[in-house]
Amino acid sequence: MTRRVAKWVVAWVAVAVLGILLAGCWPWTSPDTFRIEVVPAAVGDVAQNASCIFLVSVTELGARGPAGPFALDVDASAGTVSSPAELESGGVGEVLVWPNDEAVGETITLEISAERDGEAHSATVTAVVTDPIESPDDRLETGTTMRDAFVPWLASEHPELGIDADTAWTAVPVRPHILEVSYCMFLSEEWELVVWWHIMIPPYDWARMYLRRRATEMTPSFGAEIGSVSAGDDPHTMIPPEEIWR
Repeated sequence: MTRRVAKWVVAWVAVAVLGILLAGCWPWTSPDTFRIEVVPAAVGDVAQNASCIFLVSVTELGARGPAGPFALDVDASAGTVSSPAELESGGVGEVLVWPNDEAVGETITLEISAERDGEAHSATVTAVVTDPIESPDDRLETGTTMRDAFVPWLASEHPELGIDADTAWTAVPVRPHILEVSYCMFLSEEWELVVWWHIMIPPYDWARMYLRRRATEMTPSFGAEIGSVSAGDDPHTMIPPEEIWR
């Protein structure tokens, strides 16, 4: 009799557990299938009359079959934002924020989300609004000169990059309030090229650059340096920075 009761209890518990699982009441959730990454996590110097570009990518977690693109959404606490509506797995998207007339010292918070098949993940980044860039701003003119010092060498020594005198660029000044070293970003259809140069007398007046493929890379993949600009030194390759400059 005791054995019959024990078997009945075990059977009842098994049925109850199965019922809970079928009803969807069991406290279990499916594992994440992807993760989102946004860089940089924070930018501390975005001038009122300039813009800032964050990079976003989505990485698959584990094996899964072919799937559609991820839907992107950006919620910003201030400013004007531009972002792609969708992003393929393994691709890199660019999220632009313009401070507009936000007060100097204000922190703009951006929550960038990716969603697919009801699963969503987000990352939060910030940008601090700083004083507007004063005119005249020679970083565009000097930055263009520094960029053009590398382009002929890139065309002759690294033709696989596809950069030459005919490559069209859009200038985007970055890090406007840093002293001794100036920065300027240039965007082509394929590349992000950033040059930075040391404002010192020879032989310490170096210039450096990195390249990042805009659609596929979150970090620079190529770097080069001119030891002394005034001395007319030829460019040579160097290890690129581990992170993008913003």
